[in-house]
Amino acid sequence: MQKEGYPLYSFNLIKQLNVDPQTGNAVYDDLNKDGKATAADKQIFASIWPKFFGGLSNTLTYKNFDFGFFFSFQYGNKTYNHNRFFGEGGGARDAARIIFANDLNRWQKPGDITDVPKADGVNVNNYLDAGSRWLEDGGFIRLRYLTLGYSLPRNITQRIKFENIRFYVTGSNLLLFTKYTGPDPESSANSSQNQPGIDLGTPPQPRSVQFGINVTL
Repeated sequence: MQKEGYPLYSFNLIKQLNVDPQTGNAVYDDLNKDGKATAADKQIFASIWPKFFGGLSNTLTYKNFDFGFFFSFQYGNKTYNHNRFFGEGGGARDAARIIFANDLNRWQKPGDITDVPKADGVNVNNYLDAGSRWLEDGGFIRLRYLTLGYSLPRNITQRIKFENIRFYVTGSNLLLFTKYTGPDPESSANSSQNQPGIDLGTPPQPRSVQFGINVTL
């Protein structure tokens, strides 16, 4: 969404206030007071852009050992969890037969207090595609890589006519700290790298461990 005075790629959504404990229906912020949740009730929420982002890296050495790491982080951005829209909607469409565990918290009977309304089908009333309930905190701290290496002593490498021989193990994406409930807060349903923030079936970044050897002649 683009609107004067707001950042590019801000989220323009209908705000869900609560769930009526008597009917189980979602209650939205009815801006135009027409008694319905429509596009006229949309309002600008936070954008995909973080307020802060950065990283921390270092390499430490002790005798023949070396240890390196790199953390990255971002804070203040939002991610639209489109997976929840389909999943909590109960797979009402033929192309979306998925159900989320959060459905266990769905309204069941008068008096229930919850933020998950009763099921009425995807994009009908309680499960609007433009509802604010799918907007989540997209901030995170991620350990991008961690490396531990060991170089053979010089008296050994010189004996076999090498300058240096180093063995190492490197792990990628080993840790992720986030409040986001989807697979990965760094998600994009769009192929453009400049338009992240919408998660629809985006696979998480793979976690891997790599072993290797560096040889210097």
